[in-house]
Formats: sequence, C-alpha cells, structure tokens
Amino acid sequence: MLSYREKDSLIHRLHPAVVVALAASIFILSLVFSHLLYLLGLLLAVGAVIAAAGILAEWGSYLKFSIPLVLLIMLVNGLLVQMGDTVLVAAALPGLGTVKITLEALTYGAGMGLRLLVVISAFALYTHAVHPDKMLGLLGGRGSKSILAATLATRLFPLIIEDFRRITEVQRCRGVRFQEGNWRERVRKWVPVAGVLLTSSLEQSLRLAAAMYVRGYGSGPRSRYHRELFRPRDYLVLLATTGGLAAGIWAALQGWSSYTYYPRLVGFRPEEIKMASVVTLALALPAILSWGWKKWPCLRSKI
Repeated sequence: MLSYREKDSLIHRLHPAVVVALAASIFILSLVFSHLLYLLGLLLAVGAVIAAAGILAEWGSYLKFSIPLVLLIMLVNGLLVQMGDTVLVAAALPGLGTVKITLEALTYGAGMGLRLLVVISAFALYTHAVHPDKMLGLLGGRGSKSILAATLATRLFPLIIEDFRRITEVQRCRGVRFQEGNWRERVRKWVPVAGVLLTSSLEQSLRLAAAMYVRGYGSGPRSRYHRELFRPRDYLVLLATTGGLAAGIWAALQGWSSYTYYPRLVGFRPEEIKMASVVTLALALPAILSWGWKKWPCLRSKI
C-alpha cells in the first residue's frame, strides 16, 4: 500500500504531469460539487482509471479504512441533524428528548461521505500511478532541494516499515512477547526495536548520501539521464481532463453543482444528468484509451 510498483498499463505510461493534472482535477471538482450525481460520477471515473491502471488491490486498502468512516459520517449526521421532512425513525431518548432520523439527513451524510471517497481515491491514484522519481524529475528544477527531501522521505518511509516488521519478527523469534506484561515492561521491550530501527535508518541515509556524492549531486548544472516526452496519448488525456474540469466549473457557474437536501429531497434535472455524464466520460477517457491500448496493438503504436 505504501510503495510504488511500476505496471504495464497505459496509465503508468502517461507523462507524470498528465496523471497529476487528472488527479488534481478530480480533487478540485470533488470540492466544487455537493451534488450526489456529480460526486458519484467522479467516483466512477476515478475508479475506472484505477482499474485500468491495475491498482485495484491498492485502492481496496484505502477503501477498507474509508468506507467505515463514510458510514460513521452518515450515522452521526443522521443522529445530530434533525432537519428533513421524511422521518424514518423517531424515538424518545433520556435527556435528549425525541430524536428523529430523516432520509434527508442520511442522504446529506452519504453525499459528504461520497466526497471523502473521491478525495481519497484521487490521492490513491496519484500515489500508485506516478513514479516518485518521475515526479522529482518533473519538479526538480523548481526548489530542487525541497522536492528532493520530500521525495526521499516518501520513498524511505516504506523501507522503515519493512525494517520495523523484520526487526520485530527477529525479536519474536528470540522469545520476546510484546503484548505481555504491564506497560513499563512493554516499553522496555520496544526500546531495542526503536534503537535498531534508528541505526538502520541512519545507515540507509549515509549510503544514500554517499551514492549522491559519487554521482556528483550539487557539483554543477543538473543533467538528465531520461527525459519524459509528451506523446499523442498524453495530449488526448490532457485535453479530456481539461474539458472535464471546464465542464464541471461551467456547471457550477450555472448552479447545477449543488443539490437541495432539505427540507425534502428533489429529483435530478435533465441538464444535471447530461453535464454529470459529460464530466464522468471526460475524466474516464484514460480508462477507455487503456482498454483500446490493450485490445488493439495498432492503437498502442499510434498513441
């Protein structure tokens, strides 16, 4: 879940700036829209792109934690917000009086939870579809030291997790039981693990610094071993992403991005359905291209 793995998919072959633009557009539109239909369309679009990238298992790791949070949001909103005309449950609770749960309050909570899912999915797409080295190359010329530090910290974190697992397994093989004893004894058992983990992290940092020194980092103008080029597929996806973002902003300016939850739910207007379909299809174009890219070798050679 925490480490990047290159996969043979069109999404991973795109220019990193294009994937970043796609994820950023989905994130921006998720904040602009409060309409259930648009948020559902965004979730379908980002889910289709994630499936095309072959990172469904990684996405599932995010959903495992976020879906219970969405249900909690719905429950809390349904209990605390007493607005809405469609009463589903009404009960008298000691000290609170009559508490009613309305369909409108639950739907509003579902909408906000759906927005959270879209945001988390957009970050999952960025994390697992953009290579950290390519991102460093993309931004390296602007604040290179800060970008380098952030990228190295991101890459070293999975290594620290693996070291932690390996060290704790060795300690367990030696008979250490971390869950037994009072809290003082547990702390004493974890102290050697923290010491070895710190030593291992320092050794990795020294090896990395030596490798950078040998390669001449900071000794002169920055050179590039590999340059990312824009190909026809990048222009197509970037054009579709820009079109989807523009259509979403235009829908917001027309007043179609918001939804009336209270006092009673209303139906969807035809223009809202049309614009939601346009935004969803535009942002899901990478998934459609990926399907054709795998099915027809001639399309792969042209884009």
